[in-house]
Amino acid sequence: MRCNWRLTPGAPASGGVCSLTANEPCHTNGHTAVPSSQQIWMALAAGLVPAVIAAFKRRPAILWYSYGVLCTLVAWPLLALPTIHALLLRRRDPGEPSPQERRRADALDLLAEESVRSYPSWIADLTRKSSDGIDRRRYAYQHIGPGEPLELVRELVNRSNDRSVAYYHHGVRLGYVPRQQRWIADALDDGLSLIAVAVKVKVGRIRRRRAKFVATRIVVLSNSKR
Repeated sequence: MRCNWRLTPGAPASGGVCSLTANEPCHTNGHTAVPSSQQIWMALAAGLVPAVIAAFKRRPAILWYSYGVLCTLVAWPLLALPTIHALLLRRRDPGEPSPQERRRADALDLLAEESVRSYPSWIADLTRKSSDGIDRRRYAYQHIGPGEPLELVRELVNRSNDRSVAYYHHGVRLGYVPRQQRWIADALDDGLSLIAVAVKVKVGRIRRRRAKFVATRIVVLSNSKR
């Protein structure tokens, strides 16, 4: 912080004369005026006042906390400025859920019903890129969440696995049903109606914008053959 006032050398101790000089640090009796550690801690605590009010009104608390701290560091009475400002804000309503949110919530409610049979599974080969070059992990991070329905597609032409079942989402192949769950392919071959629902998406620690694991539930919708 720079100011342009400095005590004139040799001025009397009381009623000294101040001279105007540009680009000089603030001095009082030869000492630069900086906030003490106690003042900084008090400002950090005082900033919580507008931050808590803003959080209650569904506003970004960190911005209002910074607002309060800076005003308090300048002068204690200025804390009233962000506090009153936060009090005058209107509380934001959460709003209506989007169609996607409602669809996912309905799918999770379906899994919670006792009459619905579902079995745990996961998406295998998620780390590999699809044949058309889509990064499956990034796609899953961006488009898959708990409650998102997935399509199960039987792949009869897969030479490496004669019981191959793929997970699809809007035409994008995300991966496969694990090999040990061969009953899913048999159930589809027998004409059972199955769907998959994502229940958990784990994100990588280093590459945060990519999913590293997607847990699913396989739901049996019908026992009748086609």
